[in-house]
Amino acid sequence: MSGTRAFLVRRLTALLVVTGVAVTTLFAAYYGVSRNCAAVSDRSTPAILQVAAAIDALHASNDKARRSLTGPTTDVEGLGEDYRNELSTANQSLAQAVKSTTGGKEARQSLLTITGLVSSYSDLVEQAYVNRGNDDLRDAYLSYATAMLTRDDDGILARLGIVQKGQQKVLRTQTSFGGLLTFAWWVLVPALFLTLAVLLVLTQRYLRHRFRRLVNPWLIAATALLIAVVPLAAFAYQTQERLASAGRALHRTDIGSSGGETAKNVAATMRGTHWRAGAGGWIPLGGATLAALILIGLQPRINEYRFQPR
Repeated sequence: MSGTRAFLVRRLTALLVVTGVAVTTLFAAYYGVSRNCAAVSDRSTPAILQVAAAIDALHASNDKARRSLTGPTTDVEGLGEDYRNELSTANQSLAQAVKSTTGGKEARQSLLTITGLVSSYSDLVEQAYVNRGNDDLRDAYLSYATAMLTRDDDGILARLGIVQKGQQKVLRTQTSFGGLLTFAWWVLVPALFLTLAVLLVLTQRYLRHRFRRLVNPWLIAATALLIAVVPLAAFAYQTQERLASAGRALHRTDIGSSGGETAKNVAATMRGTHWRAGAGGWIPLGGATLAALILIGLQPRINEYRFQPR
């Protein structure tokens, strides 16, 4: 094998290897950013909002039950529509949270247990109403109901708080950039594609000098194709910004009372991330095209030396 042929074979091998590593790294880094867009929009957001709504509704139901039972119109109005509406909201929110929770099997089981406790809580409130004529019994049942709701260790609200913390932990994982992705986007991807660009430029200079041809159109096209990493990096940045913004919106303390507005804001924030995530599917195709351009550009030059003596 002549020296020129050996050099070209080594250079072709190096270019294809670096291309494979660079494209694989880019695909993994892009997927790492965009993989959770659907999970945040379709699962985490409704689950977190439903649990927050249940917490707010239970707080409100207990306050309204106390006011109804100790007010002057208890005999006429009973526990009141406000109490029953809040309790109904809590039960509906819990039922939806069971279906959409992001905390896994343990969180789902906790929510089912909480649903049963809410039923017991409402029974105690009803008993307080039944015994409204006896202040001591009424207050005792109401106290039991309040304790079931607000106990620090195993109260309904404490249990919901644990579920909520688990959901927020999952959300932070879904919306955070992370050290590995930071290293990939700021170090690996730029280094690999810069190395590939330098190798392509040096190869074209060598071919121009050795074969006296001004340009190799295939290698020029391969070099130009590397520019595609720039919009992909921009898409990844925009997606991560939107994920972080959605995460901040879902960490606010008032999301239970403004669930509808928060859901709309998150939906608006995440709009456009799905097609950006889909752009990652073009990376393997682009990598295959890049490798093909390099191969087509160099293989004819290598073939020219196929029958050259050693």
